[in-house]
Amino acid sequence: MNHRSFTDHVTVALMGFLLLAVSGCTEPQASRDTFPREFVYTEDVPAYAAPVFENRRQRLMEAMEGEIALISASASEDFYYLTGMDEERGIAVLDPQGEHPFILFVLPSDPMATLWTGERYGMRGAMERFGADTAYPLESFDRMLPELLTGKKTVSLLRGDKLLAQQLEDLQMEKAGPRFSYDLTPLVHEMRVIKDEWEIRQLEKAIDVTCFAQQRVLHTVLPGQKEYEVQAEIEYVFLKNGLRPGFETITGSGPNAATLHYYGNRRTMQEGDLLLMDIGAACNGYTADVTRTIPVSGTFTPEQKELYNLVLKAQEEAIKLMVPGQKILDCHHRAADVIVQGLYELGLITDTTSWWQRRFYIHYRNDHYIGLNVHDVGSYGEFDETDRNIYATPKYRGRDILPGMVLTMEPGIYLIADRLDHLRGLFGDMATGEELSAFAEQVRPVYEKYAGIGIRIEDDILVTGTGNRVLSDKAPKTVEEIEAAMR
Repeated sequence: MNHRSFTDHVTVALMGFLLLAVSGCTEPQASRDTFPREFVYTEDVPAYAAPVFENRRQRLMEAMEGEIALISASASEDFYYLTGMDEERGIAVLDPQGEHPFILFVLPSDPMATLWTGERYGMRGAMERFGADTAYPLESFDRMLPELLTGKKTVSLLRGDKLLAQQLEDLQMEKAGPRFSYDLTPLVHEMRVIKDEWEIRQLEKAIDVTCFAQQRVLHTVLPGQKEYEVQAEIEYVFLKNGLRPGFETITGSGPNAATLHYYGNRRTMQEGDLLLMDIGAACNGYTADVTRTIPVSGTFTPEQKELYNLVLKAQEEAIKLMVPGQKILDCHHRAADVIVQGLYELGLITDTTSWWQRRFYIHYRNDHYIGLNVHDVGSYGEFDETDRNIYATPKYRGRDILPGMVLTMEPGIYLIADRLDHLRGLFGDMATGEELSAFAEQVRPVYEKYAGIGIRIEDDILVTGTGNRVLSDKAPKTVEEIEAAMR
């Protein structure tokens, strides 16, 4: 899903621990077992591989339109993707025809900075670790920029780099800079769509550890616990393996599971609740995104099981289409069709061809890239990706699925208790009042049977040359697997 960043994440977790420690709230419930060693990731994954980043820069220099490229660390993921450098400030210069094709401007080593925040890479680290042909203090960039651009007619920048864009504009006003600028973003983001072997190894570790966390909760969750206690168990597994959350942890129980992005994590879980865990560990910046929905008491109710198996069927059918030769929205549409047909058979939809009835249950695109962002960058095709209305109908199919893509598949059903009461506000401009009232009257008895249930199942899939591989298959997923693990 589209998660908030890690920015406020630690605050939420700490608040939970403080509530337990000092406020007299419910004591943490006893766990079913201690931390098993099988939840510790033991394979060696290299944190940095110089040839990988050198190859990326070379490919970009061969493809870019500008004679020189300026890349600021303000575009942190793109800067990291091309340099491997994870400091907050810095500028990379790519000059294919220059004496020094790869130049880094970095913060110099500073004893006072070392005292407060740790050792910086400095100019030596920029060259020795990150492969820069030469390096300079960041403060010298403004002074050296006119010299770097001497004789250049074109320059490439990343979209949204306002500071560098302003500096170039100032130089153009002085008739001292390149006349034309090119947007480097589409090239870099297209490169990021196809993962190389080093990236896949980072994702494999992040995903395996995320699955360990999902398994951990199956052994520890109990009615009476707080949602933030589940969050603590999950993030303990991440930290135990040297990783951190790639986005803010979602642990929504009961009615909170029907909220797509529920971040409160404060509710006390009860017997009969479902618990939706949308979580992801990050390894060297590459984040997993795995969702499981489990019964807090260890057993699904008949109503929960019906909807769960429908979502699972939709996901399984969709994953079959996540292979080379298919279009990137084919799998989404397949999952949506399975859910719509299943809801029709249950009596929650009266007309499978009704756009607004489909839209009532289909809220988002079921697949997305993962990588340095949980919703990673890159094009899905020639359509407006922000218009969620298009995902309710198979009008668009998107781009070809290619080997090396890593995508999620995350269908879900979310039945907020009073949502039928808001039909006029949601679809009053698409259907008559009579049509909306008739729909509500017909489906309400069935809807109330399932009201408050929220289910999402999400896996991370690597597209291979001949098919795909589900990277997150270590997390139990079927009803039988989940219930067996919770006994």
